[in-house]
Amino acid sequence: MSNMHIEGLFPIPVMRVEKVFNDSELDALQDVIDSSPKIANAKTDLLTHTEPLGSNDIDQLGDLNERLQDYFRDFGFLLFGENLRWTIKELWMNVSVTGGAQLIHTHANSLITAVIYLTDVHPSARIIFHKPMGGTNFVFSNSHENSTTTPYNAERWMPDEVNRGDMVFFPSHLLHAVPPNQGDQTRISIAMNALPERLKSWDYEVQFAN
Repeated sequence: MSNMHIEGLFPIPVMRVEKVFNDSELDALQDVIDSSPKIANAKTDLLTHTEPLGSNDIDQLGDLNERLQDYFRDFGFLLFGENLRWTIKELWMNVSVTGGAQLIHTHANSLITAVIYLTDVHPSARIIFHKPMGGTNFVFSNSHENSTTTPYNAERWMPDEVNRGDMVFFPSHLLHAVPPNQGDQTRISIAMNALPERLKSWDYEVQFAN
């Protein structure tokens, strides 16, 4: 047993950064985005979104792209093995009152998704990540009152806590959802999608531009 080595093979990274923004910065962000037209969620009236701001509109938010550049660069290095420059291509605000929830989904046409939390988040409504569906599961599972959930057999994961000013970064293809908000406080967050300047592989290069 002393010679045993366990490797966390092909892990999917999720990064939480505490207190990226202070209260005045969060209030300023909310004031700008709150003026965007509101859209009701297709599945529930308890969750609303603002119209997405495109890359040109994001300039209204000051130096947001520069402010978050180091976080996107460091997280992007985990995904692609290179320090690249990233651009936020769109962002929008989500407002979930008591009972509001977001069904499981992914984000298309982006590589990194990030969320800024404008409020503390009730434990019931923390973002939850799901193990990718497809050919990675065994036919049989062992899930009962005497079994233990580990990082290798878990089907979903959520952060221990998420508070006002925190951010969560994750690959855009990762399945995620928000369970029903059982707290008395409205849950408000800003979601954003980002792309790198380019990706290269052998003789091919894909460039992403506004």
